[in-house]
Amino acid sequence: MNPASVQHLIVLGTLLGAGFTGADTTGSWCYEDPKCGPETWVTLGHCNGTRQSPINIVTPDTVHNPHLGVVSLAGYGDARKLISMENKGTTVDVLLADGLRLSAQGLPAIYTAKSFHLHWGQGAAQPGSEHFINYQGFSMELHIVHTKNNLSVADALKDPEGIAVLAFFLQATAHTRPSHSWDSFTQHLKKVALKGKKTDLDGSFSLRGLLGSVDLARYYRYQGSLTTPNCDEVVVWTVFPDLILVPPGVVDAFPSILSSTKSDAGPRLQNNYRPLQSLGNRHVQASAGLRVARSFSSTVRPAAFIPLLISTAAIAWHL
Repeated sequence: MNPASVQHLIVLGTLLGAGFTGADTTGSWCYEDPKCGPETWVTLGHCNGTRQSPINIVTPDTVHNPHLGVVSLAGYGDARKLISMENKGTTVDVLLADGLRLSAQGLPAIYTAKSFHLHWGQGAAQPGSEHFINYQGFSMELHIVHTKNNLSVADALKDPEGIAVLAFFLQATAHTRPSHSWDSFTQHLKKVALKGKKTDLDGSFSLRGLLGSVDLARYYRYQGSLTTPNCDEVVVWTVFPDLILVPPGVVDAFPSILSSTKSDAGPRLQNNYRPLQSLGNRHVQASAGLRVARSFSSTVRPAAFIPLLISTAAIAWHL
């Protein structure tokens, strides 16, 4: 990899996953301190725009697009493409080597994966996804970040469709089988417990392994933004409703191991998600593998559907 490519990846990580949590530096942002939390982001970059992310996807309101077929992921099964993991203080970010490519109907070009990161709450008991579906949040959310035609980050940010992000939900489930890929991922967290810590990855897991059995034909598509400042409105979002089921210990590992500062005594890295943004006059498209009349509940086990109904009904009552 040439130096210019490395620099582009470093900048992308800064834009999508980094920040100065709790710092007093002008222009800094964070998640939990009221002085620099999401409520203050409206003054930063494009964060007060009209095409912001994340959003709540209301499935009956989506527009079925029969031309949106299966998403094609090339190279995602190659564990050697996962180079390193770093604690950014606002998330844990994994750097990817060149060669992982995304293509699909509805995308204007082939996109190249650059990195991936996650968002979470306070463990299995506290949802931490950024996107919601039918007012329902999930344990965690995985974002895989790509640039159009392998553009430099600077150029991707100038293109209204310069970045494509694949979003996947993780859900903690007590009776699910352990996942080798996620177990290996969480073992590496111990090496990056403090902000700024970085470790090389050993090829013990691949991106495809982390995605499990998610159906790549079932997804929602909309135009939005980065979910961290400067909230550039240059993202084509593809959100998959099928859940990646993991044991509670996987979700609990992130806030319990990772610190948001360079000190062991510093605050835990938790609740690193942006609140929902208004959909405005945008439309969310549903792929050919989905039907508007088909409820999202088909991705949730029957036992989990009852609290989902109760939660949705409660929200509807207050609205």
